[in-house]
Amino acid sequence: MMLFPINELLDEKRCYDFLLKVLYPEGLHCPNGHPFKNQAPHDRHREPIFDYKCNVCGAVYNLFTNTIWSRSRYSCAKIVLIMRDIIQGVSTKHIAEELGIDRAHVLELRHEIQKLAMECLPSSPLTDTETESDEMYQNAGEKGDRHDDPDDPPRHRANKRRGRGTMDNDRPPTMGIVGRSSGEIHLVVCDDTQQTTIQTQIEKHTEPGTIIYTDENSSYNHIADTGRSHATVNHSQSEWARDDDGDGIREVHCNTIEGDWTGLRNFLRPFRGVHKKYLGLYVAIFEWSHNLKRITSDFLRSLMVPNSTFKTT
Repeated sequence: MMLFPINELLDEKRCYDFLLKVLYPEGLHCPNGHPFKNQAPHDRHREPIFDYKCNVCGAVYNLFTNTIWSRSRYSCAKIVLIMRDIIQGVSTKHIAEELGIDRAHVLELRHEIQKLAMECLPSSPLTDTETESDEMYQNAGEKGDRHDDPDDPPRHRANKRRGRGTMDNDRPPTMGIVGRSSGEIHLVVCDDTQQTTIQTQIEKHTEPGTIIYTDENSSYNHIADTGRSHATVNHSQSEWARDDDGDGIREVHCNTIEGDWTGLRNFLRPFRGVHKKYLGLYVAIFEWSHNLKRITSDFLRSLMVPNSTFKTT
């Protein structure tokens, strides 16, 4: 991808105003909640990022106090671009080279932002009456870790290991559940696809009474015991969709969630491999981008302010 000096073309003051609106929708205030009252800057050396001293409690603060950028010296334009690129899935290498910053630091920021994205994923189950569930196996070893022990060599690319993937064999499964009405997906990176793992996630992410469509994976065999209806399509017999109720619509399939796997693989491809320890963080960003579609100030704030609250509407 060709590099372009876009950060040099962004207006610094407009980026500051954008971040101010995101981080302080009700107006700038000190860390203790005292409102900003047009006081003169305490320190002007980083214009337009001025430091202020609260007239009430004496706390010194600025736009980025108590955010992940509190110790950063990046300009507002660079911060806006870093947030944009991480949310859109631009590779760490490309961000670092285009913005002229250290790649290791970008990766550290990326993991911190993605961790906050993962923490604010919705915990409530899907409300759809019909859902589909499936698993995707992603090659993800220990990228970046040294493997000096000859008995523990690094994983070769294009892992061809047979059988179901697990976290231990460097092919961790991602379990996905999609609502047919809402189109919303819930994704979870799991250690394995045993029945106890699968059934626990089904109960967590769907309501009792939901109809769940899956393939013939035996891990789903006892889903009906949880108060949910269950129908399977048999891929091993070249069956991809089936009409069970005779209305002419082949409703038994899991093609929707399988299509979403294409989107997830395309999202992960530019990274040229992800450490399995961090795979869930990347998957969380994809889940948000799929479900949210367009960035909101509340969501963006939740990725920059630890322990902030964010609820989808």
